[in-house]
Amino acid sequence: MHADLAGQFTAASLSPLVLCQIGTAQGDVRMWSGIGSLDYAGETWLGGGDFLGISDVTETADVQANGVTFSLSGVSPDLVDMALRQIRQGLPAQILIAAMGDDGALVGEPLQGFSGKTDVPVVTDDATSCVIGLTAENALVDLERARTRRYTDQDQRAEYSGDLGFEFVPRLQEMEISWGQGLG
Repeated sequence: MHADLAGQFTAASLSPLVLCQIGTAQGDVRMWSGIGSLDYAGETWLGGGDFLGISDVTETADVQANGVTFSLSGVSPDLVDMALRQIRQGLPAQILIAAMGDDGALVGEPLQGFSGKTDVPVVTDDATSCVIGLTAENALVDLERARTRRYTDQDQRAEYSGDLGFEFVPRLQEMEISWGQGLG
């Protein structure tokens, strides 16, 4: 953690904020937990205020893939349509934790609170509001995926086209080998 940011977190008054960056087909969407626009790292971050929601970011002592859910409420039908067309599974998403100084600028460098890959968006629409929800999964989720590989010539060539290491495996399965014949 940057020393200035650590000092801000232990100061008498604190103005914490959260920055969210979500990858889309048209480029990254950058939002922050305040109101108005915020310039950081050469980019403009849009204020989501009370309309931006982030689930708890959990960390455990176990090796476990914990995800996070982003939500944006009170959105127009045009924004829902855009989200459904542009948000793709597997694009980067991250959360940065920062603090704002009395001058309105970020203090030190933000701390990365989460990094993962996006899943598909979910739209909830009721009589009062429309909410776009997006889950992002930690990279550890890959450990939970089944690996369906076989020790076959076809599978080996799919991965390494010039490798002939498994070419004779089918013949070996039915081959009868007599050990020790012809000796002494």
